[in-house]
Amino acid sequence: MKKHILKSTSMLLLFVLIGLTSPSQSSPKATFTLKITQVQDPNATLHVGFYRVTNDFPTPQKHAFAKSFVPGKTGDVTVRWDDIEPGEYALAIYQDVDNSGQLESNLFGYPKEPFAFSQNFKPTLRKPNFDKCKISFTGSTDVFEVELIN
Repeated sequence: MKKHILKSTSMLLLFVLIGLTSPSQSSPKATFTLKITQVQDPNATLHVGFYRVTNDFPTPQKHAFAKSFVPGKTGDVTVRWDDIEPGEYALAIYQDVDNSGQLESNLFGYPKEPFAFSQNFKPTLRKPNFDKCKISFTGSTDVFEVELIN
């Protein structure tokens, strides 16, 4: 009986320790501030995709997570999220002017709606890669700025 109780207690302690050191526990979250310039439509939703190096940047729906909001004004718009884990990200942003829920593009794949990438990368003949758009978010008070390409 004592062996059974000791074994059960040891197993319980092991599960507790594994739970405390599990990688599934998230790091502390911080406030991420993004300034988007050249916003032209105050009522069209802005979509911001946060990609990690393991995601298929900048493929829609392949991001680590996304945030969306309606800017409510034109020009420069600053938005803050208090729930972003520090790390390296590449951002893909677009404004859904026609409210279709997706970025509309022309026959050649070039966006027909305003868009931007972190580091203000401006694509020419191909989509950007993660390294060209990578930013390091340390959780400090940095403000990341992007300019929409209209």
